[in-house]
Amino acid sequence: MFSRIARHYDLINDLASLGRDRMWRRTVTDELERACHGLGGREILDVACGTGTSSRALANRGAIVTGCDISPGMLDVARRKEAEDRRATRPPIRYECCDAQRLPFADRQFDAVTTSYGLRNMPDPRSALADMRRVCRPGAPIIVLDFDTPNDPVWRVIYERYRAIVLPALGDLLGGNGDAYRYLDVSIDAWKGRAGVAAMLCETGWHDVAYRTLSGSIASICRARA
Repeated sequence: MFSRIARHYDLINDLASLGRDRMWRRTVTDELERACHGLGGREILDVACGTGTSSRALANRGAIVTGCDISPGMLDVARRKEAEDRRATRPPIRYECCDAQRLPFADRQFDAVTTSYGLRNMPDPRSALADMRRVCRPGAPIIVLDFDTPNDPVWRVIYERYRAIVLPALGDLLGGNGDAYRYLDVSIDAWKGRAGVAAMLCETGWHDVAYRTLSGSIASICRARA
């Protein structure tokens, strides 16, 4: 499914979020930079990296980034954009096709790990978080960005109706993949948001768990340390 929507994925995210997606991803990069006391030379793993938007943002600040995703179609777009976008002053991004629940990396290999919009789509997110902790060095930060649900009941109704109408409409208009975006809408409804992510982080051995909401709680960032 994600391979089918890869070509228009970034454009639909920009349109559906009214440009907020870019701001949220910058916030993730800023949080990770603070948590690592600078990104220059840090080895960062971007799990469920998709088309590489977050990976490129981290690499542009000097991080040594490995992006991994289970969708070959998404990685094809990521590699193409990397080839088009390469900056001579930054390290190249390495992309790997793999299952986030069974990461093919050594124990304690990375200085930090991040995932944006990916954990929600994994069959066993706890297993993925546990494996992300395995490949991180002691004290390494994790940042998780995903959609969430507003607390305010009026804002929640507006947001849910907007999402249910706009996501499939954009999917149909730009790629004929409205069903894929109907699935994404349903997956957001079923997701337990920041509270669920925070609980899973604690259950899988991460510590110093905290979170913050973004844009009226339609998205949230959870952070912790290995």
